[in-house]
Amino acid sequence: MITKAKILEFIIENGGSTDRVEDDTPLFSSSLLDSFTMVSLIMVIESEADITIPPEDITLDNLDSINAILAYCEKST
Repeated sequence: MITKAKILEFIIENGGSTDRVEDDTPLFSSSLLDSFTMVSLIMVIESEADITIPPEDITLDNLDSINAILAYCEKST
């Protein structure tokens, strides 16, 4: 199961600052994280949530905020 804490940990480990991150803060469209980091985040999500994210689901709608990630994982399990 992926958690908000795990996502925040990932953001910190990848150069983001959590003092600027709220649950709806855009992670990628705001350039807080870059597209290379998205690949790593997808790997973490898949591992932690025990899901496989198909290529067609790799969108900003599903991955651009903590809330979006958690909602996507919830509906994918």
